[in-house]
Amino acid sequence: MPRNSTLPARSCLVIGAGVLGVCLAARLAQAGAAVTLLDAAGPGRGATRSSFAWLNSNNKAPRAYHDLNQAGLRAWAELAASLGQPAWYQPAGNLEWAADPAGQAQLAARVHRLAAWGYPAELIGAPAAAALEPALRLPSPPPPVAWFPGEGYLLTEAMISELALAAASDGARVLTGQAGQVTGFDVADGVVRGVRTTAGQLLSADAVVCCAGRWTPELAGLATAASPVPLVPWAGPGDTAPGLVVRAGPVAGPGPARMVHAPGICLRPHTGGLVHMEAPDAAVDMHTPDAELRGWAAELLRRARQVIPGLAGARVAGYRVCVRPMPADGQSIVGWLPGTAGLYLAVTHSGVTLGAHLARLITGELRTGTPRAELAPYRPGRFRTGR
Repeated sequence: MPRNSTLPARSCLVIGAGVLGVCLAARLAQAGAAVTLLDAAGPGRGATRSSFAWLNSNNKAPRAYHDLNQAGLRAWAELAASLGQPAWYQPAGNLEWAADPAGQAQLAARVHRLAAWGYPAELIGAPAAAALEPALRLPSPPPPVAWFPGEGYLLTEAMISELALAAASDGARVLTGQAGQVTGFDVADGVVRGVRTTAGQLLSADAVVCCAGRWTPELAGLATAASPVPLVPWAGPGDTAPGLVVRAGPVAGPGPARMVHAPGICLRPHTGGLVHMEAPDAAVDMHTPDAELRGWAAELLRRARQVIPGLAGARVAGYRVCVRPMPADGQSIVGWLPGTAGLYLAVTHSGVTLGAHLARLITGELRTGTPRAELAPYRPGRFRTGR
């Protein structure tokens, strides 16, 4: 029986073992599909390892995309409950404030809009913020603080490990190294029938799903040149997709328990008494010299000390440049690649928030052959010339 994008898939190859690929492999295996998960570096060794891992639908537009991400929050809560509330799932909430009146007005407007959409969001005073997060030091005079109780974060390495084991226990194969590095596709009569690996293997399946993050356009191009997959550029000097990730510690006394978005610094708890830090203005790329990266890391720690007094004696424990897979129009790309059959794409900048929910939706499409209405706005075909 010829394979195409409308028939149920009994066997699937999933390329990329980040949060989205591992969630999908686990869901597919649980649903009874024969699954092979491929990644040259190993599960969670790419962007997922360094992700800020913020679970949120805080400032995501349009409304349909907000709703998709809010469904993502519910999906993680349901998955965590089914696994006995693992420690890697931290729905701890998020506190945010702005530095000046203009920023405070924008934040208040966002809180009002989100609350009107049914998203948990409110403005609170300094005493309430201090009660929620005793580790904080707010500026004086204290500004209004936005409180988003439904948000949180994931400890991605532990999450990936548990879900990869769950997939394997349900029969999935996990191939890494040369066996997991895809070098091309087996295409016949316009249908992708499998992949070729650096190890020389030819692996066949009813459907191939590419969850390879920044490498998705390159891999899609191996199957067909007819359909672009535009991502924000990441490899050149000045490209904005890369971001700096810094971890520092230890924190003296009570450390932060929640997500914190303060002017100039974003942080959350990390394992081992560390904090994970990022900053919107840390302009780095794949070519930034290490001395400059060290300087930025020190600057982020300086800013974090102003917010968390317990970091006064902390030191930078590590830093790295992480490439964030960012579709050019800001919206996820999910669906069958036009120009060929059998190759399904899933790439998004909201991979952590959407991972569990997209895995459920994609599994439904692959296993039944029936498109899901929630994914209609995000199909790769929207980028075709002339549309």
